[in-house]
Amino acid sequence: MFTSSHRRHKGFTLIELLVVIAIIAILIGLLLPAVQKVREAASRMKCQNNVKQLAIGFHAFHDSKQALPAGMSPGTVNYGDLYCCWGTWQVAILPFIEQENAFKIYQNYGGNDSTGPRYAGGVNLQVTQRRYSVMTCPTENSPNAPIGSMTSHNYAINYGNTTIYQVPTVTVGGVTITFGQAPFSPNVGSSLLHISDGTSNTLLISEVIQGQRADLRGFGWWGPASGVTTFAGPNSSTPDVPPQNCDPAAPNPPCTNATASNGSNQFARSRHSGGVNAGMVDGSIRFVTNNIAIATWRALGTARGGEVPDAY
Repeated sequence: MFTSSHRRHKGFTLIELLVVIAIIAILIGLLLPAVQKVREAASRMKCQNNVKQLAIGFHAFHDSKQALPAGMSPGTVNYGDLYCCWGTWQVAILPFIEQENAFKIYQNYGGNDSTGPRYAGGVNLQVTQRRYSVMTCPTENSPNAPIGSMTSHNYAINYGNTTIYQVPTVTVGGVTITFGQAPFSPNVGSSLLHISDGTSNTLLISEVIQGQRADLRGFGWWGPASGVTTFAGPNSSTPDVPPQNCDPAAPNPPCTNATASNGSNQFARSRHSGGVNAGMVDGSIRFVTNNIAIATWRALGTARGGEVPDAY
């Protein structure tokens, strides 16, 4: 005699499924911010490493030439283009960041229109259309190429505490800010021996955000975009003041085109939360928060200003 038994397989009820889904959703909600923080920390560390590599490159350049490179174009007279177009520090430093072959391709570094091509001419495009990972921060969501596939990047050198073209004084809110010299100027770089404020107290290089569309901020092959000043603090609401191609529409930071009265300026900015990575002249790397005292930040921008910056 055979007997058979029937087992009933009990499944999940609708309520049980909803409870499980709710628990999973809560766990995801708890985990996502932590994952995002880990990713941001990793990106910030990679960006800090880029700044460190560039600082090492500047020191190697200095060891070779006994001075830092010119910021915009060495020895070039001002042709009305404000040293715009014959090779910024981004070209000069290439041999010192393991890009010597690119430097050998580049023609007319430090020249002018009568001696050869600009950054956008001839074989120079083989250099300026490349994206260099050591000059690109991974938090930059949309790396840009604003002109003819030529690339923008995320780091800019320090031109001091007034304007990109280092005017002697700037008056704001009734306060006059006096230019305290800088590690770089448009057509010449300083010797470290001339940085009397101390190499650990003087900014060398900082982050900038790549402007989107035709905005030229971060387009460091072009002289006016090659540097920052400490006139305004990191990620300031004060608009950048490019000579041209200002595009303040999101996701770009605020800007207004330069006029005869306001001078050209670009400020330190990043897509990190809370501040920017900065390299000091001594090669140390610091994360400078957005709430740094403006007097301290401006003091870090000078090479011979005589200030004693507060701790930050």
